[in-house]
Order: sequence, then C-alpha cells, then structure tokens
Amino acid sequence: MKRISTILLIFIFALAGCGKKTAEIKKAGIPGEVVGIPVEVVVVQEKQLREILKFTGDIEGKDQVQVYPKVTGKLIEYKVHEGEPIEKQDVIALIDRDVTGFKFEPAPVEAPISGIAAKNYLDQGDSVSPQTPIAVVADMDEVKVKIEIVEVDYPQVKLGQTAVLKVDAYPDKEFRGKLSKLSSLISIQTRTATAEITISNPGHLLVPGMFARISLLVGEHKALVVPRDAILRLPGTGVYYCFKVEGNQAKKALIELGIKENNDQEIKEGLKEGDLVILSGQGILQTGAAVEVKSKIEGETK
Repeated sequence: MKRISTILLIFIFALAGCGKKTAEIKKAGIPGEVVGIPVEVVVVQEKQLREILKFTGDIEGKDQVQVYPKVTGKLIEYKVHEGEPIEKQDVIALIDRDVTGFKFEPAPVEAPISGIAAKNYLDQGDSVSPQTPIAVVADMDEVKVKIEIVEVDYPQVKLGQTAVLKVDAYPDKEFRGKLSKLSSLISIQTRTATAEITISNPGHLLVPGMFARISLLVGEHKALVVPRDAILRLPGTGVYYCFKVEGNQAKKALIELGIKENNDQEIKEGLKEGDLVILSGQGILQTGAAVEVKSKIEGETK
C-alpha cells in the first residue's frame, strides 16, 4: 500500500510539472503551440458602395393596348395568331354582326398600333360587344415595368437612373433599362409614387406578363465595409455588433450599419479602417477571450 501511495504522488507531481511547462511554452509563444481560439479575420477597408433600391413588377409592352370591336355580334375568326407581328390598321379579327333580318359584311377589328398580337382572348363563335376586349397588341421593341416608390425613398429617385432587371425565364441574364417616368405626386392611400422603367428589347426575349426583379441604382459613396457574415445581432434588439482583435484578444464592438451591397455591409460607426474583424468562430467568443489569427483577408471582401 505504501509503495502504491508513493507512485501516485510521483505521478501527481509529474502532471503538475507538465502543466506548468505547457503554460510557460504558451506564454513564450513558441511556434506550433496554439495560444488561443483560432480565428479568421478580415481587414476593415474603405470601398465604393452602390446605393440600390429593390423592386418587383410585371413586364408590359411599352405601348400596349386592348382592342375592342365597334359592333355587337359573334367572333368569326382571328386573322392574326398570338405572337405574330402586326401593323397599325391591319385586321386582327372579323365579327359577324348577327342582326336578325339583315345581312352584313363581316366587320373588321383593326390594330390601333403596330407591334405583335400579344393575346387573343376569345374563341370562334363567342359573343362580343363594344365593351368586350378581344385582343392585346403590344410594341415589343421596348418593354416597361411599373414600380411603386415608397415615400422615404422618393428623394433618392431621379429620371434616367439605371435599372437592372432579372426574370425567371433567363436566370443567368441581366437586362438594363432606365427610369423613364416618375410621378410628381405621392398617393395619400399608399404613400407611394408610381414610376416606370423602360428596357430595350430588340430580341423580344422579354414578354408581357413576365415577373421581374429590379435593382435601381440611386447613388454611390465611399464607406467602411466588412462582410455581412462577420456581423451579429443582440437577440430581441436592433443592436448589431462584431468582434475585433486587439492584442491577441477578442473585443466586442457595437456598430451602426449603413447600406448593403451583395455581402458588403457599410459600417457607419464602431470600427475604423484597418481594424481586424473576426469572420469565423465569433459565435462562441466573449470579450477578453484569447484568440490566434490563423488567416487574414485583405482587399476584396467575400
């Protein structure tokens, strides 16, 4: 029993010695020894950010009109199929006036503008009247999208600003247009102003009825930025923060956000150019925690 006790004491002293030695090695910063939580950091940098407003809307022909017959009767036939080009005053359809006791020549329905037959509403034999739309004719060389500008964004929006459109039919393609109309009135009911974007459409890829997502460029300015991935929020609040590295320690920094472009987030307050902001592992950090920078990202942010 005495021999076993002696062995245990030797083992305990050996462990204590090893622990003291390890602490000394870490303090000395000997290469190859981890001295804190390994982290990836990004350098806070100044960058030109574009100010972009996002909208959605439906594509329409730039000139798009519904066509009505001038007489009451029944549809005999369409003379133009959907998607076919048509010139102004070309005959779209013929109407049988269908008046008992009288014989009339078929009444033509003419196109009010040049374009394409975008939609034929009826079937042969359907009853029509001057209040019944029978077709839509659209000028497809240019298309438009109507959007609603909320009151708070209205001062930023100006005629001629560039818009980028994306549609589901062509997910990898961008279409560029210009803000061509802007109402000078804000609706009391919706607190929005109607605006219109015009897009050149030479190949007729954009078709009326398509759903479009629009990015409207309203300005740009220089700003301090970090990747959005580096930013955290205090639960249940609108307070944002991140961790930066100061002297091999993590320090929480409360920050005020500005605009966002892709994954670049403007920092208006709380950081300065050149600060090292922790990009990974920050979810388990506390102020004062020892950290070791394993990689540093400079230049373009992720």
